[in-house]
Amino acid sequence: MEKNSSFENSRVSRYQPGELRPFRVKIVIGFFCLSFLFLVFRAVVIHLFPPSKDSLQDIAEKQYLEQIQLAPYRGTIFDRRGEPLAISVKTPSLHVNPRVFRPTQEEKEKLSNLLGLSIKQIDEIAKKRNYFVWLKRKVSHAVAAKVMDLKIDGLFELSEPARYYPAGKAAAHLLGYVGTDNYGLLGIERLYEKDLRGQSVRVSQSKDARGQILFLSSSNVAPEKTGNNIYLSIDRAIQEIAEDELEKGVREAKADSGFAIVSDPHTGRFLALASFPTFDPNNPKDLDIKDTRNKAIMDAFEPGSILKPFVIMKALENKKVSLLQKHDCENGTIQIGKHKIRDTHQSKELTTEDVLVYSSNIGTYKVAQKLGMEGLYRGLLDFGLGSGDFVVGFSGEAVGRLSPWTTWQEVKFANIAFGQGIMTTGPEIVRAFGTIANGGNLMKPIVLDRVESSDGMIIAISSSQIERRVMNPNTAKVMRSLLERVVVKGTGSNALTKDYTTGGKTGTAQKVEPGKKAYSLDKRLASFAGFAPVGDPHIVVFVAIDEPGEKPYFGNTWASPVFKGIVERTLRYLNVAPDKEEASIAREMSETTDENFEKKADEVVKHTSNDKQQEEMGKEPTKKL
Repeated sequence: MEKNSSFENSRVSRYQPGELRPFRVKIVIGFFCLSFLFLVFRAVVIHLFPPSKDSLQDIAEKQYLEQIQLAPYRGTIFDRRGEPLAISVKTPSLHVNPRVFRPTQEEKEKLSNLLGLSIKQIDEIAKKRNYFVWLKRKVSHAVAAKVMDLKIDGLFELSEPARYYPAGKAAAHLLGYVGTDNYGLLGIERLYEKDLRGQSVRVSQSKDARGQILFLSSSNVAPEKTGNNIYLSIDRAIQEIAEDELEKGVREAKADSGFAIVSDPHTGRFLALASFPTFDPNNPKDLDIKDTRNKAIMDAFEPGSILKPFVIMKALENKKVSLLQKHDCENGTIQIGKHKIRDTHQSKELTTEDVLVYSSNIGTYKVAQKLGMEGLYRGLLDFGLGSGDFVVGFSGEAVGRLSPWTTWQEVKFANIAFGQGIMTTGPEIVRAFGTIANGGNLMKPIVLDRVESSDGMIIAISSSQIERRVMNPNTAKVMRSLLERVVVKGTGSNALTKDYTTGGKTGTAQKVEPGKKAYSLDKRLASFAGFAPVGDPHIVVFVAIDEPGEKPYFGNTWASPVFKGIVERTLRYLNVAPDKEEASIAREMSETTDENFEKKADEVVKHTSNDKQQEEMGKEPTKKL
């Protein structure tokens, strides 16, 4: 080992200090050669393929201009009278250049108080290395002015589009709301996002070589193209009436929630879709998500006694029963297998008319037996009840459900006859009662009236359309008179108004206990559906009060007064003349006999529907929206 060590120490180096070794020389020469070749290649490209003016401009803009893409200006949503329900406005937003933004501790505290940001959040923004960061978007003009008065370097203001709802909470569930980036998150705003959104907005701002902003003008914010405008069938005034009366009714009943729908039976247009509790779309950050549920469209329920008019109507239409025919009501109790069905009011016999007026479960079952299971099944589907069809077309819309008649047991047949064992929705009920009000036509429901471009061109439009005729006009007249008697002397007395004749039917449906296959002992859906005036109905109204907290839970106790308030205020708003001084159809129809009820109906009803005109309405071309 010592010998080898001596030998290594005695070796003489082949290269002198400072002398380049051959392989290093080759590396240096190769590097210079490649650099030269690259420069030659670049010179040839520049001379043979010189860059255009536009490409050079693009390079310059990338170096000295910064593009900020903002949300576009959305189209406006109007009611049927052209009143704006949702508009786009300019709102100040604050942003910073973190490379310049260096606020003092005092300035941070002031920003924190004005913008609701923590000092830690402000510090994190200041530490970023890019040239653009949002500090706070969509603040009030007053707050923006106070922030800009601080004159902090690197802090800037620009205007961007924001959504504003002039009517506040009115129609909030129907309209929905948008997020910070102006994307629709609920309701019409979401359903018609493509129509409403429009094209993006771009803002250009100059910067120096270090990325510091040299000039900023919010006046440069301009949309390339605003979104399309949407006109709804909703009337803002009627919507506010419905919401006001509904809120009073829900609070008085100490109920969980409720909804109300108002419709024009002759056109199928919905004039109001109210739901309570509600929310303010102008403050979406503060809303409770459960309050955003549009119960008028998204709830399915067992209708209860509201279904009885359609059972009796089909039996009359098919001549299975007559008005004065008597039915054995079993003194208020009937046994079907292991089950008992009871009436609230015990009766031995009731005429077909009184079965409806006094809302007899047993009597309605006896009428349904005349139709048979298949006849009842097909009759309900004719009216669109439990059909499973989407009525309005909204995302999340509930649909009715009715099991095939071939699966029914006798007790289910009886239950369905008086509104249990079938699921319906608010729009289904309103449309079905509309057939009674308009003379027998099932109308296509309309919520969206038309879509217009920002320059006024009509893109799509809805026109009134008859889907099918479901009953003879004379039968509809008789049913209007019977439903008026329900209000005058039957279970719907609280729907009686001072100036207008009204007709309709109450419902008090038991709700199924969650998680159990049994009806709740105290949870009810109290409802009332009807129309006014009886001789020439202008509106159909359906009111549902969900789980009243005060007994009795009857529809007449809680839903009928809401119906009454909506009818009185809406008809006055529509300038409909009071008709109480005219002879009541119900009083005239009390003299009707079995043999001449159709003839009598023609004599006592002064306002006869023009069937030919309605049929022509159904032939108008309609573009599906």
